Parts: sequence; C-alpha cells; structure tokens
Amino acid sequence: MTQVSKYRMDKDLEKRMFNVFYKTLADLRTEKQVEMFLHDLLTPTEKVMLAKRLAIAILLIKDLSYRYIRDMLKVSTTTIVSTNMWLNQGGDGYRAAIEKLIREEKADELLDNVDEIVSNIIPPRRGTDWSKVRSEQWKQRMKRKADRRL
Repeated sequence: MTQVSKYRMDKDLEKRMFNVFYKTLADLRTEKQVEMFLHDLLTPTEKVMLAKRLAIAILLIKDLSYRYIRDMLKVSTTTIVSTNMWLNQGGDGYRAAIEKLIREEKADELLDNVDEIVSNIIPPRRGTDWSKVRSEQWKQRMKRKADRRL
C-alpha cells in the first residue's frame, strides 16, 4: 500500500475521518457498488493485496496448511504468518466476516445436496441424453465446490 504521511493529524479529525470512511463502506448496498467504490479508491495492487489477505484468513480458518495457501495464492510464508497473527491476536473483524461467508457457503452446500437428490429422483426431459445431462450437472456441482473452496 502507499505510504502514510509522516505528518501527524489531529486525533479528533482522524477519528471523524475514519467514521466517514466506515459509514461510506457500510452504506454501500450491492457488490457492484462496493466494486465500483474500491475500483476508484484503491490501486490494482492494493485491491489484490487486500483480497489475498482475506483469502489467506479464510483458508487459515478452514485449517489449510501454509504450504497449500502459499502455493495456491502465490504469497510468501511471511504474509501468511502475519495474517495468522492478526487472526490470533484479536482478529474479531476478520472472524466475523469470514464466519458469515462460511455460513453462507454451508447454506449453498445444502442447496447443492438438495439439488443433487432432486436431480437423481426426477429424470431429465424425454428425448435428452441422460448421461450428458448428469455429466453436465456433475461438472456444475464440481465448479461450485471449487469456487467455494476459497
């Protein structure tokens, strides 16, 4: 990230500035609004760095190994260690956000399981290649599972 000025700001002004920043983030309603805001606010490098930190935290909470995280996200072990330290020494904000993501992921998995059961009970439409339909359904489930790993 860019460097912070060495000149100190008034504490009250700094507090108000952060309150405006937090309120601005909280008022964004959709992923698209957040995406547009962050696109305007952050450099591409800053966005990648923040996204990788969040991904590291998610994978650490899911108890994946440092080596797996390092190889998957192409990050240094030092970055993983520092993220793990933030998680272990507080990290309440990280944990709250990640636990919400994990709950949503479990709900998605439940829906996938129901979808799989229903698709096995109800045959495809007449005149369609069943094996092709089942193969496509399986590919879609595998893609969703892979997307959820992160």
